[in-house]
Formats: sequence, structure tokens, C-alpha cells
Amino acid sequence: MSERRREKRFKDDIKVALESIRRGKDDDTGIDINALTCDISPGGARILTHKFYPFDSDLRIQINLSGSNKIIEVEGKVKWIKKMDDEELFEIGIEFLHHISKTVLALLEHIYGNNMKIPSLVS
Repeated sequence: MSERRREKRFKDDIKVALESIRRGKDDDTGIDINALTCDISPGGARILTHKFYPFDSDLRIQINLSGSNKIIEVEGKVKWIKKMDDEELFEIGIEFLHHISKTVLALLEHIYGNNMKIPSLVS
């Protein structure tokens, strides 16, 4: 299977909160405040969650960037879902839909600053 990602993903356990943006009357996904990234890149993340979010769902994602005490919010779209065996956990692939350049800069600072030991500051 060929790799289709545009950016390199970095393993990083980051606490995130997930919320459906367009909730229908039958949508009972609610907010998951205990979700955790498995890996992350400037373009997306693989996230473990206790809630099921359907394919193509639009989500609001609040990312707690450890070490910098920054919390960023970004919108994303569910691109794939995998139920974890024998557990009430789902692994979901999220593509970030960046609308604010400061969000991208904060993600880049966190990912490349922490993982590549590159000194960087975003003002």
C-alpha cells in the first residue's frame, strides 16, 4: 500500500477535545474531552476516541500543545475510522481544515520544535 500523506507524521500523545460541528437530530456523539493523538502532522492526526464519529464528519478539535501551554482550535474532517479490537475505542484519521495561519504556525512550532529539537518561536 502506497503512502498518500503529504506531510511526515510524528508520534505524539496530545490531549484533544473533539466536537461535531454539524450535529443532526440523531447525532449523539457529543463532545469527547478524553481523546488522544497517536501521531500528528501539520495536515492531520490519528486520534484515539471513545466516541464514534462517522466518515466525512466535520469536527472542531481543541489541541492542548504540551510544553508550550498553548491550546489551539482547528476544524477537521474524518477521513477514516477503525474500531479497536476488544475495546470501546475508535481510531480515526482526521484531515485538518486550516482557516487561521496562527493555528498552522503553532502546530509547526510544536511538531518540529519538540521532535526535531529545532529552536523556533511563533509570535
